[in-house]
Amino acid sequence: MPADVYLLTGYLGSGKTTLLQKWLTHLRVQNENVVVLMNEMGEEDIDGEQLQGFGFPVKKLLDGCICCSIKGELTEGLREILNSLQPDRILIETTGVADPIDVIDTLTHPELYDRIELKGTISVVDASRFLDLNSRFSSTGSLVKTVRNQVKYADLILLNKTDMVSDEQLQRVKQKLIELNSQAPIHTAVQANIDLNRLQSLKRFEHVRDAEAVPTVPVQKTIGRMSTMDRLKQSLGLKTSTPSLYNSIETFSYTFTGPVDEKKFEDFLYDLPKNVYRAKGYVLFHGKKELISFQHTDNQVLFFPFENFGPKMVAVFIGEGMDQEEIKNNLSKCYA
Repeated sequence: MPADVYLLTGYLGSGKTTLLQKWLTHLRVQNENVVVLMNEMGEEDIDGEQLQGFGFPVKKLLDGCICCSIKGELTEGLREILNSLQPDRILIETTGVADPIDVIDTLTHPELYDRIELKGTISVVDASRFLDLNSRFSSTGSLVKTVRNQVKYADLILLNKTDMVSDEQLQRVKQKLIELNSQAPIHTAVQANIDLNRLQSLKRFEHVRDAEAVPTVPVQKTIGRMSTMDRLKQSLGLKTSTPSLYNSIETFSYTFTGPVDEKKFEDFLYDLPKNVYRAKGYVLFHGKKELISFQHTDNQVLFFPFENFGPKMVAVFIGEGMDQEEIKNNLSKCYA
């Protein structure tokens, strides 16, 4: 029997890892062989550390995006997982800048297509940021393309962080999601709460409901026999020359030399420039014994204790055109 594969996509900071943690907690009580494959943009593994202790193997692909620069590593990683672990399910969490079309192309490698079955793509959408990210006036063309494709080719949309928006804005977001993808069910959520049985019963769409709807991606065996990515995109009516967001995204990491002041560090995160799309990592605050995991998006900063002291104290930044030296200099002021 082929392994069931679920693709978890969504922009940076939308709540993918939170959803994955809840899903693994749910799967832990079931007698299934599950493997998690996580992709991080930078050299440092942040989100993967959150998944340790759930009792499932976690394979990590770092310093690149599985939609383009490390496609070969994804293929090899899946081959290794299938041969050594023989899982029932494989849950893949992509980077926040991955285009699902390119990832699906990788999943349908001729060596894999008869050993895995893509059950569906789940897109996590941040209700508080989606309209801005989707606007060509406030975002780059490659960013808009990526955010839209993450919605267009989803089989289920989890509209997350709905507690951060008004009812009027929520309806505007829903309307835009329906315009982009009229087929996928939309589930609203706070902190990625959803009936997890819906994820496991997920099925891919096999037809288009109307002429205006976006074509769905063909089943794997069809894709697996296509010779190039361009042929796949042409079959979907996509332009083959549009640049991907990954090509313009950069990352860098900063290793803390000791504890920092909590208030100064929080202010530092809120003051990060808009071209820093995401910051995350582990930090120690003055006077505190526990390691703190922090998460930052352009409108939210979260701190929560992290019991595992294994990760090193590090911050990872993801964005476009970032002034690394200025960011590091401002961060160094948090030690005082």
